[in-house]
Amino acid sequence: MKAALIAFFLLAATPVLAQTPAAPAQTAPAAKYSVQTSKLGELAANPATKAIFFKYFPEVVNHPQFNEGSELTLPDVVQYLPDVVTPEKLAAMDTELKVLP
Repeated sequence: MKAALIAFFLLAATPVLAQTPAAPAQTAPAAKYSVQTSKLGELAANPATKAIFFKYFPEVVNHPQFNEGSELTLPDVVQYLPDVVTPEKLAAMDTELKVLP
């Protein structure tokens, strides 16, 4: 009787032991470029992002001190050019950047 119970439990547990663990759920990859995190130099170095950058902020791209600010993000630039770097333009540019591969 004891042997029969052990055999029953082993047979009942076999399907559980044979199952492979489920793969972790895949999340959508984060956008590569963002006005919040991408540095000005990074945006200017890529032809696709530079075109978008220039479309919304030609004053920033052509600014004589652009190279000194290449490690800044656009939100960092707001304090220097508040009339140029507006929330509306930032949002529009961010939308275009996020669709880039």
